[in-house]
Amino acid sequence: MKTMLLPALLCFAWTAYAQNLLPVHPHDSPGSNAPAGWRLAEGKGIWTAATDRSGQVFQVDGAGEDSAYWRMDLPALKPGGVYRFQFEGKRLADAAGGGAIAGLNRVNRDFPLSSSWQSCGFVFRTPDNLDDLYLRLGQWHIKGSVVFAQPEWVPVLVAQRQENGLELGEGETIDQGIYRFNANFGWEGANYHRTLHASRANFNSDRWVFGPGQAVIYRFKVGEYAQKSAQLRVAINYYDGGDLKVEAGKDLTHWLDVAAYGATNRGGLTALPSALFPAAEIYIRLRHAGETGAFQVNTLDYQAPLAGDPPSLRGATRFMDSLAGDARLAVQLRRLELSPDRQSWRIQLALQAGSPGLETVRAVVGREPAETNKASSLALVNPVAKSIDMKPAGLGAKPVLAELEYPIGKPGADTLWVRLNTTKGDVLFTGRSSVLTGFLDDNAPGYWLAESPQMGLWWCESGWKIGRERGLPPRPVSGKASPISVSLAQGEFEPMQLILRPAQAGQLLSAKWLPAKNAVDARRAIQVAFDEVAYVQVTQPTDRACQPGWYPDPLPPLRLPLNLAPDRNQPLWITFHAPTNCPPGGVAGRLEIKTTAGDWSVPVRLTVYGFALPRETHLQSALGLNAGIINEYHGLTRREDQEAVYEKYLRNFASHRISPYSFYDYAPLNVRFEGEGDKRQARLDFTQFDKAAARWLDDYQFSTFQLRLLGMGGGTFQSRSLGQLEGFQEGTPEHTRLFQDYLGQVERHLRERGWLDKAFTYWFDEPDPKDYEFVVAGMKRLRAAAPKLARMLTEQPEPALIGNVDIWCGLTPEWTRERVAERRAAGERVWWYICCAPTAPYATEFIDHPGTELRLWPWQSWQYGVTGILVWETTYWNSPLVTLAPNHQDPWADPMSYVSGYDFPVGHVGYWGNGDGRFLYPPNKGKLQPSTPNFDGPVNSLRWENLRDGMEDYEYLWLLQREITRLENHPGAKSKIKAAKALLVIPETVSRDLTHFTTDPRPLLKHRDQVARMIERLVKIKE
Repeated sequence: MKTMLLPALLCFAWTAYAQNLLPVHPHDSPGSNAPAGWRLAEGKGIWTAATDRSGQVFQVDGAGEDSAYWRMDLPALKPGGVYRFQFEGKRLADAAGGGAIAGLNRVNRDFPLSSSWQSCGFVFRTPDNLDDLYLRLGQWHIKGSVVFAQPEWVPVLVAQRQENGLELGEGETIDQGIYRFNANFGWEGANYHRTLHASRANFNSDRWVFGPGQAVIYRFKVGEYAQKSAQLRVAINYYDGGDLKVEAGKDLTHWLDVAAYGATNRGGLTALPSALFPAAEIYIRLRHAGETGAFQVNTLDYQAPLAGDPPSLRGATRFMDSLAGDARLAVQLRRLELSPDRQSWRIQLALQAGSPGLETVRAVVGREPAETNKASSLALVNPVAKSIDMKPAGLGAKPVLAELEYPIGKPGADTLWVRLNTTKGDVLFTGRSSVLTGFLDDNAPGYWLAESPQMGLWWCESGWKIGRERGLPPRPVSGKASPISVSLAQGEFEPMQLILRPAQAGQLLSAKWLPAKNAVDARRAIQVAFDEVAYVQVTQPTDRACQPGWYPDPLPPLRLPLNLAPDRNQPLWITFHAPTNCPPGGVAGRLEIKTTAGDWSVPVRLTVYGFALPRETHLQSALGLNAGIINEYHGLTRREDQEAVYEKYLRNFASHRISPYSFYDYAPLNVRFEGEGDKRQARLDFTQFDKAAARWLDDYQFSTFQLRLLGMGGGTFQSRSLGQLEGFQEGTPEHTRLFQDYLGQVERHLRERGWLDKAFTYWFDEPDPKDYEFVVAGMKRLRAAAPKLARMLTEQPEPALIGNVDIWCGLTPEWTRERVAERRAAGERVWWYICCAPTAPYATEFIDHPGTELRLWPWQSWQYGVTGILVWETTYWNSPLVTLAPNHQDPWADPMSYVSGYDFPVGHVGYWGNGDGRFLYPPNKGKLQPSTPNFDGPVNSLRWENLRDGMEDYEYLWLLQREITRLENHPGAKSKIKAAKALLVIPETVSRDLTHFTTDPRPLLKHRDQVARMIERLVKIKE
């Protein structure tokens, strides 16, 4: 078959001169209808003066189902070139729906934008065919207006990670002899990857878009290591016609068929033809083989076992924007990566003299100046300078390698600037790199404990996630470690982490808690549990604030001996529990650690506060728990086995102060209907339900439960349906009478047993405005049948719904303090939820986000006046669309929660985020379908434990509020009450708002301690 695509050209490996290629600046063309080079190409918009900044802005207006954009025909582009496009943008007041569109018309990215100015941008590779390419700034399906300012278009230098003779880029890894490429199309570089060889397809946000005749080619070559075989996963996420043909070859002229996908088969995992192997390199071609239609591809995963003994390596791709240059010096980016000790960024540039007489180059590296983002600014923050001798090179000789280094900053996004000048100060080159320091490389956590040539020991609080490669904290100046310090209330669980860092391979042989000799009797003594902190590998980051890598999350019970890898951290999760009758005060003890590298005795100082946490939990919760998934992963078929294991999960929930949707999967509320015609009535048997409810609602104090409804319809924004009862459709008189009879009896019974306040209905999920009328009708039927039964809806308050919802449960970004207070003043409850959204910068449930986020969520609930939290699932271990039956996804090996449901076809691969709906792990690591039943309980996660910590912290605030109320009018407590009320306000050092909060647990623990000390003082005051 004739080759469709040409090899990609190597563009901008060297640059002599570059700058912002767009002739638009903030003060250009005041008073004109359009800036130079731009025109309004579609829809409505104006070029106007900004109202909240200097200069002119682009504005586009939308009616909700249209698009509008400004267009600029670009200067000469190079096929396969790598560029960055960035701008500032925001929505104007009341703009809703849709999103901003930006980039090339054939390589576009959508941006949601907010009501505040924000910087947006991305890097991408241009197509190999440059037909009809132009730049756009506009809107799609926004109702209202958006504005843009300061567009910037610059060429980009690219460097891949290099080590041991290998070069790997973003999405590429080698682990245990297997090479993998997981295309992350949502990353900063969009469609660019080292492996992308050629492109004649379009790209939108995070997926390839194929029309007739369009194709892309990827090339997989892993140094000198031959590939022994390979398999490929491809998935279509949107389909509107045509056929996706997947082909493979050892060159660009001979192709073998691999797979074909289309209307009924949207994707899958396929082995490449054995005739191709062994192979030094493999080409993969994806092409539209039809004459009409279009489809989008958002998944491309490739893996191949390698011959020989390749080292383990995770690839990375770094970009440097080329903002200014001079013909006297050509610049190439060779490396930009963290130093081995992860303390600094190392930059390697290859410099080539372009004219005689250039003997010395002055290099300056610094951070982005706070006051400007312009290349012309000479001021850099904390600059580091170095002189580069160019004399050995000369014209036409090999380039000089300039090695530059700059210390890393705090975790998060940072901008490094590189300036190369002559000795006279002439600018030869200005480069800018956006770098992301992951929180796994944060040097802030931890306290040194002990060190020998064979082993280092340190500890940290439970809110940190410790990277496997992070080094030891610095040794105290005194050379002597302080004891581990942990504080907790009576009835509370409080964990910490002890980290072992061996210099060579070994084993942990023993880990024990030894209380001081004067400890109280065992019934009142501190209880201690030891768990291993295990790691999962993130290959597809959840959002743009995340990075690939190994993240701590599962906490399996510690089993000895535990293997220890050299120069790799192994945290132990140690949980202290104070019984409710534990005496307050200081408790001394030691952790005795025995390893093949030596033994250590680590002092611990516990503080037990002089109050107990309440048995009941005052921040309500509702989290999903799927009995069917549990049975599959535990290999349970007998009813009694299923009940026994399910009880272990319920006990786990109770010990974490979390309530599941249902405690009665195996204790149903039995309903039958008897009689004929108008005499037909509901007969209810509460025997099994009551027994379970008394146990879990009364004894274990679950705060809520979802009452499942017979005969009630439901749905989501995607589809909906009416319910049926005894053959009668919802809304008919017959259905209404039976429904009211049955549900009225349920309501009366729950009220008599004292459980009605904990019950809620949840029958429709995340409605769109088109669903509001349907939802309101259903809510009114519920109110008529059971007037006091709480109706919960996963939606924010909207005018069309108000008056028909008792518990509002919107996504966290939908709430302000004022909005919460307004609904509570109306007598309604406010909950909020997280799932696959929101992502950064909000607090989330994701594995690749900081550990403090889930502990902080209950703090923000108190801060905003929210009284309940919800998460859709805790055991979402498998997506049947991606891992086809009878196989199961391994959550220990793959942390990603893939999309399922919503009528997506088998083979669809969508990403909900790492750990979404997955707080617990099945205990059978490596044996997902056991031949014999597994009766162990669930394995906790670091996120699950932090959520419990936050739930307990909420009780501190509730207790303080109770004491304030009790002593409000006490004449001798006025000064204490004033100070106590101030402590009920969450400080900005903990949480300023929903997007500005601490990722360091220490400010949170400091305020918690202040609250605890105040409670101790207040409880001593008698009324």
